[in-house]
Amino acid sequence: MRRARGLWWAVPIGMAVIAGLVVAAGLLGLRGGTPASSAPAVAAANHATPTVSGTSSPLVTPPGTGVVAKLPMAQWSAFAWAPDGAHLLVAGGDDYTTRVYDRFGKLVSTYGSIESWLDGTHVIDGSGYVATLGTDYSGGPTANSRAVASGHGSAAVVVAVPACVGDPIIDWYKDGRYVKTRDKATPFGWSPDGKYALVGHMDCGQADAELHGWKGPVQVIDFESGNVVATLPGVRGEMAFNPDGTSIAAQSDGDLEVADLGSGEVDTLPNLRFLGWLDVESIIAVAATAGSGAGSQVEFVDLDPAAVSPLPGTTWKAESPTGLELQADLTGAVRSILAADGTTLLDLSAAGLVAERQPGPNEPTGTWLQQQWWSPDGRMLALKAADGKSLAMISVDPAVPGSPT
Repeated sequence: MRRARGLWWAVPIGMAVIAGLVVAAGLLGLRGGTPASSAPAVAAANHATPTVSGTSSPLVTPPGTGVVAKLPMAQWSAFAWAPDGAHLLVAGGDDYTTRVYDRFGKLVSTYGSIESWLDGTHVIDGSGYVATLGTDYSGGPTANSRAVASGHGSAAVVVAVPACVGDPIIDWYKDGRYVKTRDKATPFGWSPDGKYALVGHMDCGQADAELHGWKGPVQVIDFESGNVVATLPGVRGEMAFNPDGTSIAAQSDGDLEVADLGSGEVDTLPNLRFLGWLDVESIIAVAATAGSGAGSQVEFVDLDPAAVSPLPGTTWKAESPTGLELQADLTGAVRSILAADGTTLLDLSAAGLVAERQPGPNEPTGTWLQQQWWSPDGRMLALKAADGKSLAMISVDPAVPGSPT
């Protein structure tokens, strides 16, 4: 596979401990939740908009951009965009309720607990029940069941979680029907196109799991053929596919594993903690042994020497499908949205929003997929408020004049 050509810039930066487990791309099995309003506040994009954190500082936005809705949520809630980007699903909560909103913050459907996008117009729950968008469904599985769906018509359905350390029992939804297989495996998610499923086999003992989080091999499986195209040997921490689904990066204690899905080869990049993909060939990481204080180092890993783009010294970026970039620092605070030419499209430094936070080097880590803030069409963002009590829906489409409403 492509080999990393070095870690070619580094700056001092501090790290914040992760506030909670984040699961995305269909992996929606979390606790918490706050009943959502059926008519969230919608702000005109070309007017001063209050910050999501509730402070009085205005957020003045260009036409076609800005915060269009604030959706209530709790610390352990999760969210996922529909495959076409037209709707946002917010799942989780002690009330075992999942809600779907349109891209303007209007409540469209209310379902039972831990639903997941089967495709653009259907969701599936932990009992294998498929519900159509626009119709409410009050049933749902128990807290120990969940669906991990691809967004392209397939899903792994967790039907039982053993009362011991190890993998759950799962069935599958494939080719339009529910198939009982009772496999013992951990489903982690899917590639962006739904072609590959991530299936793990956790092998650590109880004490190790409690102290350091789950660890074990994760297979990347071509779902249609059932062939294993790559195996990440020892995942303990976050995983994420690159934007075009041709590679996957995964945390393995203090190292970073990167698999090329075309060749099946896996490279191990030592002493790195994964932060995210900048683009198809570029990864941002933190030096794993530097601790969580001022001595920590941010590193840029270039997997293709032809794709060189220097980064600001104290920030990382997440690129949208349209070339816009979400810019945040290592405390998790969102700073801005950058246009394709590098100029600031939307200044969010006073908006009180956070992207994903990374665990410190000595903190226990679970295994999960990186949160997908951007909608698949790149026109919308979903970001949590710093206080964890709301979720902001943001329009980033300056080509559309006036209010996004």
